[in-house]
Formats: sequence, structure tokens, C-alpha cells
Amino acid sequence: MELQRILAKDTRSAMEQVHALYGSDALVVSNKKAKGKTEVIVAIEIAANAQTMLNDLQVPRQELPIPTPTIGTDFQKIMESKVFTPSVTAIDQSSDLDESIIVKNNIQNKAQDDNKDYLKARELVDLVKLELHAMRRELKISQQIDAQSTTTGGISHLPSLKEALQSTGMPAALRILVNDIVADDKNVKSAIQTISSAFGNAINHLNVIDDMRGVHIIAGRLGIENSIMAMRLARQKAINYGTNNVAVISYTDNQSDNWSQTQLFGLNSGIETYRASTPTMLMEMLSQLSSYELVMIETTGLELEANLKTFAKLIPQAKQHLVISADASETSANRYLANEAINWTSVMLTQLESDVFPWAVVNTLMASPVPLSLASSSSSVTKEAISVDGFSLTENALLNLPLSAI
Repeated sequence: MELQRILAKDTRSAMEQVHALYGSDALVVSNKKAKGKTEVIVAIEIAANAQTMLNDLQVPRQELPIPTPTIGTDFQKIMESKVFTPSVTAIDQSSDLDESIIVKNNIQNKAQDDNKDYLKARELVDLVKLELHAMRRELKISQQIDAQSTTTGGISHLPSLKEALQSTGMPAALRILVNDIVADDKNVKSAIQTISSAFGNAINHLNVIDDMRGVHIIAGRLGIENSIMAMRLARQKAINYGTNNVAVISYTDNQSDNWSQTQLFGLNSGIETYRASTPTMLMEMLSQLSSYELVMIETTGLELEANLKTFAKLIPQAKQHLVISADASETSANRYLANEAINWTSVMLTQLESDVFPWAVVNTLMASPVPLSLASSSSSVTKEAISVDGFSLTENALLNLPLSAI
């Protein structure tokens, strides 16, 4: 690979030069301000057989056999034995010193990749365990509701509402609450107003979009959702502040796909984009962008808590927003909202479409002090996010219930 430097008046012009000179395969290494201009460093391929040479230097991995579980083995142990399969990599002691150093470097890089894969797999397994526990708890509560309905009637006087709430996946805990609060309602329309009011009062709200300034961190489990939300908000506020006063920083490592996506979004929107892979790089960029009205920092879901702790220490004035899908499970939402080590400013929802019923998220927000701020109904960065509170979130879901009449 060979590094090339491009200087241009802004990011859009720089990327146009990169594509014109080196094609779409050029890898952007850095993007920063230099002497009043935008400096882009790109890496280009200089040898056709470079990949073959690198492959020849790779040391083959020796896979250890996966132990066969015996009858009666715990399901979680079986799952972990399938996901976390150890591997061993060896160095040929007979190789000369230079080749040994190269191989060691390759092994270190491979070890870093394996560690990231392990962390992703570990997170997935932990999430599955929590989901299984939640399912067992939900089943137990549902059985209690059925027993209660048999003796007290529940909301049997509104059968269409009861059936609709069950069919759209409302958690058992919320159905118990609904049983209590709509007991005096005579029709579905009245019940919807009662539920919307009760749920809405229990969810905190924060209006962040109208006067969004300074540094805002967009974080969540899915990196691509963070990238889209950060760029969507940057586009919205650029209308007020101008594209020269808004920037997006992607806090990712060099191998993340998020950066490429963020670059593309920025190029199409005219928003300046930067990448920082270390805290030092991040602080240098924030120093250069200190005069900007708004700086969005989006980060990947991997090692989210560690990254947020770093942000809290380095830029304590920054606002931290959690991005979750409107159809996320209660376990997934609670995984971050229930973490007292993270000081969330607000929750932002994605994919809030008409056929999505966010009951699990509603239930989580009702039990959390973190306020709901805004939501988007599309995966497109051109679709604006809107301010939403507990009342509008609940009422919108209730009005889209599969009812014959409301």
C-alpha cells in the first residue's frame, strides 16, 4: 500500500479528487483540517500480487476439536461450546528473524481481530441468556394474568382491545397495568385515551432537536443505526447552522465498516466527516472543530460502555444519547438503560413505523428515569427525526392496533 495526500477546500472536493485520481477502491486513512483546508490521506494498492504475498506470510491455524456434549448437558454450556471454539497459532522457530517479526505482527493483528469476534460472540450469547430468562418470566406472568382474568374478568368487557394487545406483543406486566386502569372505561376509544395518558405520564421527555448545539454522542448496539442517526441529525441542523458549522466524527477502529458508510453519507449531504480511532485523535479533532455549532460523535456498539466512559472523562460536557430500535426487546433495551455507569441524556428510537408496536420499549422507558427525545420512521438519512414523548408514542401504537373499529 502507498499513502497519498489530498488537499482541498472541503471534504466534498477532496473526495471527488480521490475518486478521480485513485478510483472508488482507495482507502481513506484520515480526514482532517490543515492550514485552512481539508486534508485527506488515502492508501492505494501498488502491487497486484500484494494480497498473495500477505497470504503467504499467514501462519495456518490449528483448530482444536469441539467437545461433544454428553446427554443432559446444560443448554447454555452447549451454546457456548459452539460459539467459543479455541484456536492455536504457532510460529516456525526455524524461520529467520525478519520473517519471524512479520509473522508475529500478523499474529498480533489476527489476535486483535479474534478478540473482537470473541467480544461480539460473547455479547450475543449473554443476550440470548437474558432473552431466555425474560421469556420464562413472561410465561409465568401470563399464566398469572389468565388466572386473574378467570376470577376478576380483567378487560374482558373490551374483548377486541384485549385480543389486539395480546396479538401485538404487549408484555405481561403492561397487560396487568391495563387491566387495572381501563376497568371503568365503557368503550375502546375511551380505553385508548386512558392508556395513552397513563403510559405518557410515566415516561419522561426531553426536547433535544430544537436547540441541539455543542457535542452530542450517538451510541447504541448497532453501529449502522448510530451512523444513520448521527448523520440524519447533522443534516437537519445544518439547515439552521450551515454545513460549514456541523461535523460528524466516527469513533471507530481502522477496520470498521461504519466509517465507510459515514463517509458516503457525508459526501452526499455536504457534511464534513472525520474519523478518530484513539482518544488523542478525538481530542485533537474536537479542538479543531471547537468553533462549530454542532459536532456529532457516533461510535460502534462493540465496547460501548468503555467508549462512553472515555467520552465522559475527556468531554464531560457532551450529551450522550442511546439509539435503540422501536421494536427492540425489553432485554435489549434494559441492557443499556439499566446500566447505572452510563449517564444517558436521552433515548432516540429508530424504525418507528406504523406496523411496529414498541410495547417492550414503552415498558422499559416507564421504569427508567432516562427521557425519550425523538424518533425516526425510516432508515434513510434524508428522513427527518421528530420530537416524540410518551403520550404520542403510546397513542400512535394504540391507534394502529388491528381493531375492527375504534
